[in-house]
Amino acid sequence: MARETAGTAVHPPPEVGSAPGWPVVLYFHHVDPDIRHYTCVSPAAFDAALAGLGERFRPLDPRAVPAVVEAGGSAEPTCLLTFDDGYADVLEHALPIMERRGWRAVHFVSTDLVGTVEDHPVRGRLRHLTWDELAELTRRGHVVASHGCSHTPFDRLPPAEVRREAARAGAVLAARLPGAPDWLAYPYGIPPGPGVELPELCFGSVKAPALAWDAAPREIRRTYLPADGRERWETCMDEWRRPWSPGASL
Repeated sequence: MARETAGTAVHPPPEVGSAPGWPVVLYFHHVDPDIRHYTCVSPAAFDAALAGLGERFRPLDPRAVPAVVEAGGSAEPTCLLTFDDGYADVLEHALPIMERRGWRAVHFVSTDLVGTVEDHPVRGRLRHLTWDELAELTRRGHVVASHGCSHTPFDRLPPAEVRREAARAGAVLAARLPGAPDWLAYPYGIPPGPGVELPELCFGSVKAPALAWDAAPREIRRTYLPADGRERWETCMDEWRRPWSPGASL
């Protein structure tokens, strides 16, 4: 399979995690031995990441997210895993590692792409999970939520089209996977302009500010483990845990 690097793209530093008292949220696109991308790690690296995270954080069951919001945060250091785009390598490579180490994740999928095969110009042929496979994930304690319909950045769409994208994706998920939560991860991590009605919880990317979820429920920050910077992982994890220290602030 083709390999991809971050190239000359500049991403905000991942060391900033979350607002004090709120779960750290990580996002990945692939767990695959061949693909190279800043949010893709090999199975061995993913296993090592969960081992290190497990020493510092309690895995947050994604089904417990509403309780965390209602409680106004988490009393102990917690970490939520998320995956974007619903690629099949998550089922093949990431799922066994997560289950062995006691983690579950939120899988954000673009409903028009479910079950398709994508011919990526750099990463090669990429299979998206089918509805049956997504249903299996939910049976195994994972959560499937919205990444829109077409994976178009919301800032390129007029407000009415953003509303239609969000509403149609939510309706498809509700019909295909009853009980799917009303959550959304912005395609490319880019929120729309003001004045657009959106689901109750919206997840951004490392570009989002580290704000409390109840203060900014539609711009929840997610961060990542830099795939091309394993030497930074320990520092990232320690920094993500720091807000739980007495008197800590960002």
